[in-house]
Amino acid sequence: MEGLFSLLLLLILSLAAVFFHLIRILFNAPVDFSMDWNLFLSWIPLIIAFFADSLTKRFENIPVALALLSITWLAFLPNAPYMITDLAHLTVDYQRDLTWHDTIMLFFYAEVSLFNGLVSLYWIHRSWRRVYSKRFGNILLLLSLPTAGFGVYLGRVRRMNSWDIIHEPGVIINNLLDSILDRTALVFSFEIGLLLGILYLVLWGIIRFRIRYSKKN
Repeated sequence: MEGLFSLLLLLILSLAAVFFHLIRILFNAPVDFSMDWNLFLSWIPLIIAFFADSLTKRFENIPVALALLSITWLAFLPNAPYMITDLAHLTVDYQRDLTWHDTIMLFFYAEVSLFNGLVSLYWIHRSWRRVYSKRFGNILLLLSLPTAGFGVYLGRVRRMNSWDIIHEPGVIINNLLDSILDRTALVFSFEIGLLLGILYLVLWGIIRFRIRYSKKN
């Protein structure tokens, strides 16, 4: 029930973001559904992590199955923080109403996508600690953060997407080789990973405090 409640809450937030977009359409402005598509993609790692968490609660000794789910989860995780980079599309005109609406709308989309990513990170991290060990789970967590940042770089700068792993694996490999020593890619990956890590620590701290407080009472 805990996981289903979280999914329901995130669904409500996603619908609220789409509502902001509908208001944008009512202004007779050009329609761009890429934000809605990116928001949908941010749900994929969330659903995978929810499934992994539910599965490992019932069957703890499934390291291979969890590894396969984790690889798929990691392939789609960059779609969650990716929408932060959409803020770069903002055009500033202080006398234009749409400037402020677009600012709030893009921030809302980015915020909900980040929530999806952070909750999925919490569920998959909990699954790792449950099936493998706490130490190994924490190591996987630390490795996944800059990896997600690198995925965002590949999507925004190199214009790749998660589906290219299946359709164009050769292009993915070439971009990986070209970017592995690129200074911008390294800084980008580190800073996105750092942002995710800080936000995740806040989420983890709040959840752990609530659990401990509930046990005391």
